[in-house]
Amino acid sequence: MRDTQRICYFVPGALSAHPGGLQEARRRQAYLQAHAGSATAVEIRDNPAGPASIESPAEEQQAAAGLLEVLPGAAAGFDAVIIGCFGDPGLRAARDLVNVPVIGPAQASMHLAAQMGDRIGLLTVVDSVIPVLHELVKEYGLSGSLAAVRAVDVPVLGLRERRDEVIGRMVTEGRKCLDDGVDTLVLGCMTMGFLDAAETLQAELRTPVVNPVLAALHTAELFLGLLRDKSLTRTG
Repeated sequence: MRDTQRICYFVPGALSAHPGGLQEARRRQAYLQAHAGSATAVEIRDNPAGPASIESPAEEQQAAAGLLEVLPGAAAGFDAVIIGCFGDPGLRAARDLVNVPVIGPAQASMHLAAQMGDRIGLLTVVDSVIPVLHELVKEYGLSGSLAAVRAVDVPVLGLRERRDEVIGRMVTEGRKCLDDGVDTLVLGCMTMGFLDAAETLQAELRTPVVNPVLAALHTAELFLGLLRDKSLTRTG
């Protein structure tokens, strides 16, 4: 029996194909590992044939198709999988394909936020993502809890190199969300989560901010703990 539980963080896009992508993958893996429990090992996998970023329904469909093709092989030997995109592309089908827990960051983050407050707000990258997020909120049965969705107007591939500017925009749009009645914010993009800005936003806005990277990671660890304790059984 292994003492270490292995979690695959699967990016449905072509992270490794970006300039500096391998370095970024290592940085993200280190971030995940630093926040994981001592018995958890996290490894990043991606789909080199996937889209460079996922900012539209078309790119989401492309990502989902690639994920379903590549994931079964990539997930071999892992105890759980996190889909590394806030849009949760291919989530339901992925759960049919692999016999381990598959965590959708949007689903995990939104339901966590709904337990922390009464009115959820989502901060995302660009306006083209907003309709996708509204559909996800509806699919997850949380339309009655959603108070606002706002974008910082910076594409995914520009977030890291413009980090200080992006955090400033997140604070500005976050304040607008609070004016809309939001009491709990969710970062609606995994790259935003890897900026490690939630603590700064919480201090500035004085409201809870859910980082989807950590929400997904700890949800995966929770599932594995319940499976280990036989409080939960596998299906499929």
